[in-house]
Amino acid sequence: MNSFQQDPATLHLATPGGAAASVLHHGAQLASWRSAKGTENIYLSELADFSPGSSVRGGAPICFPQFSTLGDLPLHGFFRNQTWTPVASGADGAEVARLQLTDTPETRALWPHSFQAELQVTLTDRSLEVAFSVLNTGSEVFSFTAALHTYFRVTAIENVSIAGLQNIRYLDKLKDNVIAAETNERLLIDRPLDRIYYNTTDELTLEEGERRLLISAQGMPDTVVWNPGPERCATIADLPDDAWRHFVCIEAAAIDIPISLAPGATWRGVQKITDIQGD
Repeated sequence: MNSFQQDPATLHLATPGGAAASVLHHGAQLASWRSAKGTENIYLSELADFSPGSSVRGGAPICFPQFSTLGDLPLHGFFRNQTWTPVASGADGAEVARLQLTDTPETRALWPHSFQAELQVTLTDRSLEVAFSVLNTGSEVFSFTAALHTYFRVTAIENVSIAGLQNIRYLDKLKDNVIAAETNERLLIDRPLDRIYYNTTDELTLEEGERRLLISAQGMPDTVVWNPGPERCATIADLPDDAWRHFVCIEAAAIDIPISLAPGATWRGVQKITDIQGD
């Protein structure tokens, strides 16, 4: 059992049909999602660090206002390290959770902009929607890149494929950032992968045996696919050595073209996942 399940700083959602999800106050980070069929769809590392200021390994961390190292900020920015505040609909047992984060002197020392951010998680018996929005409350335009870094739990990575990426242009971070086009109808996770697929406008399907998860996005046109493979995984302190066999990251993202947000304007990005097994 991961410690978050005993942590009071967690919102627990449930539907009458038996679906359940958990969202940490820490980073407003999705930590668990089971559809009414009962399968855990989100990977959270058994070695995850939940201490203040840490980055929790697994779940669905928010990368903002910087994806990866594409800027001067710490890796993936600072939203995932902050404690977010639940708002009215965030009661245990509800089907919707909302958490908010606003700028502070500490965040402005890292990134000199004023903002109000909100994460809303909506749960149904068969689907989970994560909606992330940012309001520019300052007097100047700011720009950013962002991602919902979702770790999908799988039983055995060798049986996993992703459909919907064929013919999509991508940057391969493991091959000197070469740009290529996906040739496969189904992308197999049969080697280490770290790719940014650009302008992925169609729905994607995560497939493992009879299991099917349909993944769609709004406002986040790019998709990151990541699995570290055995050698890289063994060097990551907060992952068990065999963790690479049990997850693949499929991340809704806005990376290729940074978002510019005017004063008073709001940007919204959404990732929706639907359990379509048996349809």
